[in-house]
Amino acid sequence: VGDKGSLVAAAGGATVSVGDVQMAAGGTLRLHEGTVVAGEISVGDSVSCAVDEKHRRGCNAHHTSTHLLQASLKSVLGDDVCQAGSLVKDDILRFDFNYPKAVTEKQLRKVERLVNEWISDRNAITTREMPIDEAKAKGATAMFGEKYDDVVRVVDVASDAGKSVSMELCGGTHVGNTQEIRGLRIVSESGIASGIRRIEAVAGNQVMDYLGTSDDIVKSLSSQLKIKREEVVPRVTSLMSDLKASQSAVAKLKEELAIAKTSALAGKAVPIGGGHFTAVVEAVDGMDPKALSSAAQELQASLGDDAAVVLATKVSDNKVSLVAAFGKNLLDKKMHAGKFVSAVAEICGGKGGGRPNLAQAGGTQPDKIEEALSFARTKFDDLD
Repeated sequence: VGDKGSLVAAAGGATVSVGDVQMAAGGTLRLHEGTVVAGEISVGDSVSCAVDEKHRRGCNAHHTSTHLLQASLKSVLGDDVCQAGSLVKDDILRFDFNYPKAVTEKQLRKVERLVNEWISDRNAITTREMPIDEAKAKGATAMFGEKYDDVVRVVDVASDAGKSVSMELCGGTHVGNTQEIRGLRIVSESGIASGIRRIEAVAGNQVMDYLGTSDDIVKSLSSQLKIKREEVVPRVTSLMSDLKASQSAVAKLKEELAIAKTSALAGKAVPIGGGHFTAVVEAVDGMDPKALSSAAQELQASLGDDAAVVLATKVSDNKVSLVAAFGKNLLDKKMHAGKFVSAVAEICGGKGGGRPNLAQAGGTQPDKIEEALSFARTKFDDLD
């Protein structure tokens, strides 16, 4: 991320609001990207530059914190940890690194605690240019796969006694002393690719904002649940457990209701395959896909091994669920529920599949349910 600020013309007061500054022409030029917000600017105008100091301080804090974070990760997880990418902004940092598994909460807290210890130790940050071989001999960390010039810039975070906490090859801007960072808080850790983890964190003033927001959430939960702050986590855990149990009970009741509702459809079974088999092909109302599947299985079982059941229901204005359940003797006739229901679902703008004896499909056009079921009935005509 580059600097923000303004360019003000010496004559006339024309002003350009600069949103970003990047290196160009192999590092020989600084390209300013911005918008003219006052007056007119012309080639050749002399301008004065003003950097947005608040933005830069935020970037400084998060950039140096990124160096400390990498050093801490190496200390906690092992020297094999290597940077795989990063993003530094004035209000957040993102650090990608190689690691084969999720970092545990205990490890994250240890990483965070070590970084904050280094911050409070008031370690000084110094920069030096030196031959790359000398930098590597001193133990400076380089990003894997990055190309460097023969002479590199080394950013060293070291104690008054000269002991390095972090030493990296880097061309960016940093704080002068770790105390300026004030603190770091890890916000999240996740996997973004095979063997690549990502940590997001905040530093400086953003830590107070983050902690303030978190504290407001805890206060709100504590107030709504009418409990002490330290009781919030166990109470939420208990509520989640109760909710899960309730959802399971509701799902079971829905299945039982669906089975009871569809049992009446047994009387609508019609002969197929020259009268050797029977089939129920019907639309039912008010069932979710899981309940529909359970109902179809129960109905097919009650009708016997010579029976086929095809049910459809409108789940919502743009969602259809279909299920096919075939008895054992239909399978002997090479009937396949997965292929069958997939073909039927195409009429409703969907697809699906499954096992030979049981399969489910979805669709997006409830108004085509009757057409799809008519098609299903004709498909049974081929059965002999």
